[in-house]
Amino acid sequence: MAEILINFENNLTKQIECYREITCLEKDKQKALIENKIQDIETITAQEEKILLEVSRLEEERLRWAEFFGKEIGKRVEEITLAELGERYPTLQTVRKELENQINQLKDLHETNTKLLENAVNLINFTIQFLTSERHNTYSNPVEKAGKNDKNTKVSLIDKSV
Repeated sequence: MAEILINFENNLTKQIECYREITCLEKDKQKALIENKIQDIETITAQEEKILLEVSRLEEERLRWAEFFGKEIGKRVEEITLAELGERYPTLQTVRKELENQINQLKDLHETNTKLLENAVNLINFTIQFLTSERHNTYSNPVEKAGKNDKNTKVSLIDKSV
């Protein structure tokens, strides 16, 4: 049983290391978002994807360990929580707290970065809409007025006469 706990704890420790790397990358991504460095964002995202593949592999391994603990406790894998395992096996308490802390930190950074991305997209959409939409003139060109009696003439931003 001691060997299984050690292997399970090692798995969680590796996941924590991966999440720390992703947290550092999220901080770098936040800086790149603020400075509008698209190439850096793409590079960081590619690095994150590689780490997330490792996290996925570790998570599959963790689920196999969880099956063992499920049989020990008498619960299904989906019902077991790390907090519950920490109570039953006190050696897991430290790694559980560390993992929760790292995930919460990453969640906060991710939420901030998501808001930054949403704001950038909204700004781009507004700019595109502004540049391509037709608007009504408040003032009219006297030359055009003599030739047209239409008050609803639409003018785009690119028109020379305003």
